[in-house]
Amino acid sequence: MKNIILILVGFALVLMSCEKFLEPKSQSDYVPKDVVSLSEALLRQGYPSPGDQSQFLFSLNNLFDDDMDCTRENASHANNAARTEKYKAYYSWHPQMFQITWDLGTYMTTWKATYERIMGANATLDYVGKVEGSEDEKNYLKGQAYALRAFYYFNIVNLWGEPYNHNKSALGVPLMTSSSMTSDYPKRNTVDEVYSQIMNDLSEAEKCFESLPANFRFIKDGRINMPVVQLMIARVALFREDWETAKEYSKKVMDGWDLELLDLNSFTPTTAQPYYSFTKFTNPEAVWLYGSAIDVTRYLTDYVYLNPSSTAVIRRIFNASESLLNSFDQNDLRKDYYIVKESSTVTNYMAYGKVPVNSSYAVVTTDFGRAIRVSEAYLMYAESCSRLNDPASAIETLERLRRNRYKTGTGYSVPVNSRNGTALLEFIKEERRRELCFEGMRWFDLRRYGMPAFSRNWKENGVITATFSLKEKDPAYTLPIPDDVINRNVNLKQNKLGEAQY
Repeated sequence: MKNIILILVGFALVLMSCEKFLEPKSQSDYVPKDVVSLSEALLRQGYPSPGDQSQFLFSLNNLFDDDMDCTRENASHANNAARTEKYKAYYSWHPQMFQITWDLGTYMTTWKATYERIMGANATLDYVGKVEGSEDEKNYLKGQAYALRAFYYFNIVNLWGEPYNHNKSALGVPLMTSSSMTSDYPKRNTVDEVYSQIMNDLSEAEKCFESLPANFRFIKDGRINMPVVQLMIARVALFREDWETAKEYSKKVMDGWDLELLDLNSFTPTTAQPYYSFTKFTNPEAVWLYGSAIDVTRYLTDYVYLNPSSTAVIRRIFNASESLLNSFDQNDLRKDYYIVKESSTVTNYMAYGKVPVNSSYAVVTTDFGRAIRVSEAYLMYAESCSRLNDPASAIETLERLRRNRYKTGTGYSVPVNSRNGTALLEFIKEERRRELCFEGMRWFDLRRYGMPAFSRNWKENGVITATFSLKEKDPAYTLPIPDDVINRNVNLKQNKLGEAQY
């Protein structure tokens, strides 16, 4: 077991840095003997684990969109300038954000961390035919590995590649589908090639799960399952504007499994449990739980001091944006049940939500940080129906969702002026923003919506000192490849960079 873990780490480091990590005497020294050992290796090296506080897999996802803003408090203190400077490059979409944050100690190794997990999936697929075990056991493991690889590639191609519906011929990210040791410097594949690989992997994952007995297709244990594979197929189809496939697979997730929409009216906050446990298997909406809470909230939980004389009274650097907060109706329970407040006495809404917190509203670092929920399938189904000129089905699906989000007896219906055509589609987009806020999808959605212009104010000691803006279709909607990655691979071509705003 120790040897297979070492070699999996070795594959990742070799392919990321083009330097030899291990020089094994024989490849057979590192091949596990049975499928159980290989499964354990995948769990350690391929999955985004809940307790790992050092990973940066999803730390970037919530930093760039219009759902977050600087604190609105007059947080004035001598130490605040140094604190805020650490995040200014990310907040302003600076073209040198990774070099600046490297120097300031807040650099996020998302590229490297993701490829390490991809290599874990690749090694599993390379070795699974060489280990002892039944065909069902092997197919179960292969289905997980294919889906994980697709999941990671979808995330990073939407960070470092241009939007598929804008320019699928643009450079995406390098495709690595083998764990074989190599000294080659991988080139970037096109966005279209990456998406094709993602769909091929998801198709293979689906076949593997279809071959299994029914009771093995949806096990709630933190591993990949059949409904999350189907949801990811629908998600990728949505981004490719394949509305028929998105509709078909969303429907499979909605109706094919023991999944239910949570009625928010059924939850009563208490001092001990101020927020519902969305990242628990008891959540009837949970399709899959994954990742670390500290990863998805990293740098969103940092703080500044409230006044010059205090070293104890603090406020978080970032809050939920006013545009997001104002999008919720008065009777919509999601604003207060989804978005974490600073404390029971401070009503500032933080720039994160649906993560595990304790009675003090502090993030619990040992639990899963994310839940993929069936509500996303409802939204994808509604959007697909709207784009396929079936507004009645879109509205019916939206109202099924909203009925479970509004105070009992209040108006959850889709407004009369938003029940057809462009108005309905815009309403679905806003509903998607409300329902999936701080789940890492808003930035990706803005990209596929045409990369609209928007601005964010920057504050220092409570005073607006700058306004940072993205133009429509701004190059900054595609992140720069990190400097350390470029420096280690001569074949990686940098993206077109946006303008520095400070």
